[in-house]
Amino acid sequence: MELRLELWVSTPLLVVSLLAMQPPGKTQLLERNNTNFGTNRIFSYSVQSTYGVNTSANASPNLKVETEAVLNLKEDSQLTNKAGAVGGGTGATFQNTPNGSNVTLTGITADNKFLIDSGTSFRAALTSLEADGQPSIGNASATASHSLTVTVNNGESSFFNTIRENFEGAQ
Repeated sequence: MELRLELWVSTPLLVVSLLAMQPPGKTQLLERNNTNFGTNRIFSYSVQSTYGVNTSANASPNLKVETEAVLNLKEDSQLTNKAGAVGGGTGATFQNTPNGSNVTLTGITADNKFLIDSGTSFRAALTSLEADGQPSIGNASATASHSLTVTVNNGESSFFNTIRENFEGAQ
């Protein structure tokens, strides 16, 4: 009887084969284990800039409410979000704490020029209606708004797969 053991090792795949050669008419056994594993780091960011107007009002029924907001931007207004520069790079340093995570970003900039043009106006008014004996209570506003949001995602995924195969057969 001949017994042969073969071992192949390669990264990240490990293959082990055991082959027992029997005389004719006996069984043959082949066993193979395939294992692979790895990790994948994921980092992404997004920068969102928003310009607009807001109007709001809250008033009792005996008040007339008028709100209006008009925002005109000059043609030279610009929104520029970029990562890195010529000869520069970007980076992120993550710090995990028991209460959450912090990130320090470098090389990611938002250059937003918000130039107001003529015709821009904001108006909010509350006017009393006929007296009904009830108190008049209310507030109203008209404003411009700008928001800049930076969203950072950081994660890691890993996998570990094992396949085991056995073959038996008669010769």
